[in-house]
Amino acid sequence: MSVAQKIEKRIRAERSAHFKQLNLPAEFIAPNYGGRSIVNVPATIIRTLGGHFHAPPLDPEITKGFTTSVQRVVYVIADAMGYARLLDALDANPQNGFHKLIQRGANLVPLTSTFPSTTTAALTSLWSGYTPAEHGFVGYQLFLREHGVRSNMIAFSPVATQEFGAQQLVDAGLKPENFLPIQSLPQTLDYFGIPVYNFIEAPYTETALSQVQIRGVKETFGFVTSSDMWVVLRQAIENHRAERALFVAYWSALDGISHRYGPSHDAILAELNNFGYSFEYEFLRRLAPAARDGTLFLLTADHGQLDTPPERAVFWRAHPDLREHLVMDFVGEARAAYLYCRNGEVDAAREYIETRLGDKFVVLDARDALEAGLFGSGKRAPELKHRVGDLIALPRENFYWEEKEEVKMRGRHGGLAEEEMLVPLIVARLDA
Repeated sequence: MSVAQKIEKRIRAERSAHFKQLNLPAEFIAPNYGGRSIVNVPATIIRTLGGHFHAPPLDPEITKGFTTSVQRVVYVIADAMGYARLLDALDANPQNGFHKLIQRGANLVPLTSTFPSTTTAALTSLWSGYTPAEHGFVGYQLFLREHGVRSNMIAFSPVATQEFGAQQLVDAGLKPENFLPIQSLPQTLDYFGIPVYNFIEAPYTETALSQVQIRGVKETFGFVTSSDMWVVLRQAIENHRAERALFVAYWSALDGISHRYGPSHDAILAELNNFGYSFEYEFLRRLAPAARDGTLFLLTADHGQLDTPPERAVFWRAHPDLREHLVMDFVGEARAAYLYCRNGEVDAAREYIETRLGDKFVVLDARDALEAGLFGSGKRAPELKHRVGDLIALPRENFYWEEKEEVKMRGRHGGLAEEEMLVPLIVARLDA
């Protein structure tokens, strides 16, 4: 049995053991925060570079033989790169550049995303090593009790007025650098004298979301596409090859393509082929030998996506009787909705979903989900219990809640489907 097969088997086995009390459907993949989740990647990086961290690192079988005598770590995060879709791309194209790493002995294994499997939660964990329970950034939309608003957490603006511009909450006094109750990965590494260099698409360098998640880097490099990302990344490593350092690159294109066309569309394979080509020809082949020496390379994702065609939409406003039991419309995700119920009407809201929509949604008590560790363990963020509501409505298969009359997104994420939850991790030494 390969390392990848062993890791996937453990993920599936421990799901039943750890979350038995939640009675999750058999097809759901639960987060495996104990060593086979994206949360564990930063802990491994910190330890590899000589630091200490409270959370468990990756399963030793994943990193065995890769983490000794490491001078620098290159950490690439590809938004919405599902495990199965990367395998499809590699199978379809023997010339994809990532084959070169695998041929040299790299490990390619599945990891789980966080819950919810969404950028705000998962990318924050990848940039910190803390679980969603600890950082409290648990959805695309959140009820921010401290600001009294239902907010779009990508734009950092109230949902009701998000069309009028981004970062309205910042303009109203929210301080991005103080939003999270935990340290970022660069802040943790700074304690051990390790600098972090950040590579991100130029439009995102100064957004509120980036300021929340990415704190304490030594320098940020803005790039345009994945092709110049690999060039700029290579040049920066060579320019700082005498330093013991971490280089983090984030690439978002797959997420946008998947939302637009759906993750099974041919455009996804095309983009993965382009990504792999640029990696090989602009980065791997041209990286100077001195910069390869002692370099650990990690490629992972925050979450995957699954196809969500219009006919699988459940229109929120078509259920006024359900909304009557709630104090506001749902927050969280279209595939992981947090419901805030009127006083004494939790059971009525649950009954409505289970009797009218039970073939499409599973309902969890939010307190049970917290206690079971679905959001992770550790010291809970002060606002966490106020951000997950009373009930969590999780779609079966590829159903989803839709707030608007016109369905535009053909791919989504946020829930516990395998396509959303399983992401790849490539572990390689560039001096191999």
